[in-house]
Amino acid sequence: MLKIFLLTLIFLFPLLSHGQTLVEKTVLPKLSGYEPYVKMITEEELSAQLHFIASDFFEGRKAGSRQERAIAYYLASCYKALNVPPFGGGIAGALEDYFQSFPLASGSDRLTSQNVIAFIEGTDPQLKSEVVVLIAHYDHLGVGKETSADSIFNGAADDGSGTVALLEMAESFIEAKRHGSGTKRSLLFLHTGAEETGMVGSSFYVANPVVPLPRISAVVNLDGVGGSDKPGSPLGSNYVYLLYNDSTSLPLAELTRDANNARNINLQILKPENPNRFNSDNKPFEYELIPSVYFSTGLTEHYHKASDEPGAIDYNHMTKIVKLIFTVTTEFADRILNKPSVTRTQFEKTGNWFCIPCGCASDARDFTEPGICPDCNMRLQPQWKKKDR
Repeated sequence: MLKIFLLTLIFLFPLLSHGQTLVEKTVLPKLSGYEPYVKMITEEELSAQLHFIASDFFEGRKAGSRQERAIAYYLASCYKALNVPPFGGGIAGALEDYFQSFPLASGSDRLTSQNVIAFIEGTDPQLKSEVVVLIAHYDHLGVGKETSADSIFNGAADDGSGTVALLEMAESFIEAKRHGSGTKRSLLFLHTGAEETGMVGSSFYVANPVVPLPRISAVVNLDGVGGSDKPGSPLGSNYVYLLYNDSTSLPLAELTRDANNARNINLQILKPENPNRFNSDNKPFEYELIPSVYFSTGLTEHYHKASDEPGAIDYNHMTKIVKLIFTVTTEFADRILNKPSVTRTQFEKTGNWFCIPCGCASDARDFTEPGICPDCNMRLQPQWKKKDR
């Protein structure tokens, strides 16, 4: 990846200057050839990528800015160099083939952001139509006011860490496929734009999916997988939070814990004390009753501050987390997944919408049309009801 990292700079700088059944409790089998590709995920490569993406040069990657778009071109360049195509196309096309553009309102301005989408087709004729979606948002807060001399919100942990983790895992997955160890289900890498302005990119994807929503077997969201909210604690460099919905995603959570133990990764998998504050790009999928898990190291001392810089990351800790997520993704992509207690086939939409609970005045309000919450700017989500038998 370091070689690819250098090559893709050629693409980037000109563009910037211009513009409920539990999973069975059995011993998991060996990773059948994945071990060498887990080892490809290294501290050095994660650090090199993150020091670039979260550098001052990109001025905090604010949604709709030319810096955010430059990173989108960089991500597309990386996938092109890895020979990982955009969905529905080949690598011979333009970098924009990886983009899913969407409008972004900012005051009186009409801006544009984009999701970046890459795709590795599965190897099993029966399962490759099913997809595991891996998500990380690459935007952050841009430049703002700070009490110190530093006014750039670099967003290294949030969510440069998840962004580079997806790139690193994609390299391992495509290399495994080249050597005959590709995953049975397909993998879709979704780098979302404009998460910080109300999960706009992920909401747009869910409303305009390139893969029909019923074909998504699992969603794996990485938002803040670098850093620690336990500085000085014995757990400070050996934990990860796992967030999920008991009704739709418990089998995925159980399989995650099993894989963590069986593969001797041995991270402490925790539940945060304040889960309602963890609103991220898994939510639009969760509210479409799609199974999802969300990995994070929490709201760290640098959360949404100019001090969230690459030098504040514990790369050994981050690497262990990324290796766990890679391992878990192989399980989601290869194993027969037990059905959750709640599925889309059991419910239907009511025609009303609601705001994701975030503490704003509209949390308890019903909306009769889709759109944006007037209080917090979150994308409204659909309400469901049990189908009449």
